[in-house]
Amino acid sequence: MVFSIWRMVIKKHNKMNSMKILILLISTVMLLTKCAIYDDKLSLPLMPYTGEQLRTDGYYYQIWYDGKEFFGSYFLYKNGILIAGEGVSSSLEEKDESVKRRFIDKQSYQTDKLHWGVFLIDDNMIKFERWHPGPPSEAYVWEGVILNDTTFHITKSYRGRKSWKENEIYHFRQFSPKPDSTNVFIK
Repeated sequence: MVFSIWRMVIKKHNKMNSMKILILLISTVMLLTKCAIYDDKLSLPLMPYTGEQLRTDGYYYQIWYDGKEFFGSYFLYKNGILIAGEGVSSSLEEKDESVKRRFIDKQSYQTDKLHWGVFLIDDNMIKFERWHPGPPSEAYVWEGVILNDTTFHITKSYRGRKSWKENEIYHFRQFSPKPDSTNVFIK
């Protein structure tokens, strides 16, 4: 049906306009196909975390620049949900305030798909998956090793067949109250 309409439009215009219309049609189909393929669903299953390998009564952060800056925040929940936040702070106290503003006071994270993900722990291995900006939103998986109940080391990330070496060490910071893990993105 769509192609017969496009044929009628092309017949009514000269060859130069026909080529422009054909290119527009092909581009539209490719864009729609790409959006359908890459607006990812998470591939890791949502599973409750019943272990004790990592603490869940706070968040995990990464130290940058010789201990002078603190980046990111990952909250892990017993229901298998992960909440992620980005941002650099110059002290752990500033990091706590940033987390409080972003996740407790505003609660705008609940309507943003990019903050959500799931995690799995098997023995001393951690794996988590979350969305990253698009459009469309793409899901990436990170894998690493648990060093102790307050530290894990991410060594690899991947999406489909593409993979990257990572060297990210995350440390635990006790924090209360934690943001609510209820969301509409992960069921």
